[in-house]
Amino acid sequence: MMTDYLQQLLMDWEKAYMQNNYLHGSLLVAYKGEMLLNNGYGMANFEHDIVNTSETKFRIGSITKSFTALAIFQLHEENRINIHNTINNYLPYFPNGDKITVYQCLTHTAGITNFTSYPDFWSNTMRLSSSLEEIINSFKNEPLEFEPGSQFDYSNSGYLLLTAIIEEVTGVKYAEYLKENILNPLGMYNTGCDNGIEIVPNLAAGYSYNGKPVHAPYADLSFPLGAYGLYSTTGDLLIWDRAIRSSTLISEEATKIMLTAYQDSYACGWFRKQVAERDCYFHFGDISGYVNEILCFEEDLTIIFLSNMNIVPVKKLTRDIAKKIFEQPIELPQPLNQINIFNMDFICGTYQSDNGHLSLHITQEKGLLLSVPKDYGVVYKFGLIPIRQENNKLTMKTTIIDETLVLSYSTKNVLSICYTDCYGKQSILKKG
Repeated sequence: MMTDYLQQLLMDWEKAYMQNNYLHGSLLVAYKGEMLLNNGYGMANFEHDIVNTSETKFRIGSITKSFTALAIFQLHEENRINIHNTINNYLPYFPNGDKITVYQCLTHTAGITNFTSYPDFWSNTMRLSSSLEEIINSFKNEPLEFEPGSQFDYSNSGYLLLTAIIEEVTGVKYAEYLKENILNPLGMYNTGCDNGIEIVPNLAAGYSYNGKPVHAPYADLSFPLGAYGLYSTTGDLLIWDRAIRSSTLISEEATKIMLTAYQDSYACGWFRKQVAERDCYFHFGDISGYVNEILCFEEDLTIIFLSNMNIVPVKKLTRDIAKKIFEQPIELPQPLNQINIFNMDFICGTYQSDNGHLSLHITQEKGLLLSVPKDYGVVYKFGLIPIRQENNKLTMKTTIIDETLVLSYSTKNVLSICYTDCYGKQSILKKG
């Protein structure tokens, strides 16, 4: 009976989002051994009109780090690596390697500069083919940003060093080690390391949005490897969650260490803190059109959302699902019942928040379009749909994601806009 009740809750949530075309990707929800939801939404490939299903593969970005961490702990338990040793024991060429432990790389506390934060990374480096050695050479001589172990600073560089350590001590490539020691033993046959060259059957294409779906910026996959280089499915990631919970591949003691937060709520390959007022280990992934999250609650609730539309707010959606399961209040999207407004010209223009931190630009191009900056300062363009007009206020909703603009106006003049983004944050803006 409880399963039926929870499935109905999720069906109501799903219906509210699907009616507005707000879901894109694959979503799985499992609770106490029962599958509550396992569906695909939107397009895996717009060019060939292929839809997303529960079997679609997605690049999972930094969720990869949880696999790298477990591989390190496997080797630790085999006495081939000691997580408390300094990395110069395995990579003698790395400067400051005598100051940095393997564990500090696992927990992002090594103080190593993050190569993906370099100013030219997104515009240039990520598009170029490089070897693991070449990328490590690009940051190895940079000074440490802090004393190792003293602070948390998320760094993909540390996980490339862990990748190199795995290859050094095993004598095999990272992808091969994972396949033989983690993926095949667990039956995760839809997961692997994506080098960008070999064909991956049933892999979704990655998209962005600019008034319509567009290709995401290209990212070369020759070097992400143990930092953010895997692809998977929701079903395989549920197997992964089961293996972590049951300590299938490493001991319970090692699992406990791996999942214990060290600094700033980060453990080894997982964040660990309260989500929806419950203890949870989780990770987010973001790479070239793909955004993903896996939430694993102590109450044996697992929520996995893999999307190939990079504007989808998976962090908001997964957390709302958790709140729904735990019977906490959430707001569902309003239906997009469009109304006619006869004069849209006075709405167009640029609007600024008082502190100047946010700028919206509204134009009329075969309908209203909203341009707004999002993560990393990237500007996205959404359609605007008027849904209500009363008392000199016009309410409009955005396409693709659930955002709201309430315009207060006088005769032919917009006085202010109250903008609520997809995470519920409100801003007041006025015409510049």
